[in-house]
Amino acid sequence: PRTISADAERGAARLLAVLQREARLVDFLQEDISSYEDAQVGAAVRGVHGGCNKVLAEFVTLEPVMTGAEGGKVTVPQGFDPATIRLVGNVSGQPPFSGTLAHHGWRAATVRLPELPESMDAMVIAPAEVEV
Repeated sequence: PRTISADAERGAARLLAVLQREARLVDFLQEDISSYEDAQVGAAVRGVHGGCNKVLAEFVTLEPVMTGAEGGKVTVPQGFDPATIRLVGNVSGQPPFSGTLAHHGWRAATVRLPELPESMDAMVIAPAEVEV
């Protein structure tokens, strides 16, 4: 497996920290929700969704990998990057491939995470809280 740089690790941790702060995403994902009723899960997801959406709008500019309407016909050219286009279904032969766009994919055009003070541990997603 390819290793990532310490800066990339800190950036990923910072994004998780912002998603935790605004949407409590890590708390939600760490909780066992198997015993909850669907209505309880739905109510919790509404808050998580709103907070995550706020974080994306503030810190990430998203753009589709492929333009065009989902469900529309597309051509995948020879020399396409398999990291940006995943072929699904009955794939045989060589490109170009014609098919139906099932999902346009997402690419982060920009990511602007807030800076951390030097004294803060960038790997802390959420500080422990102690009520005194």
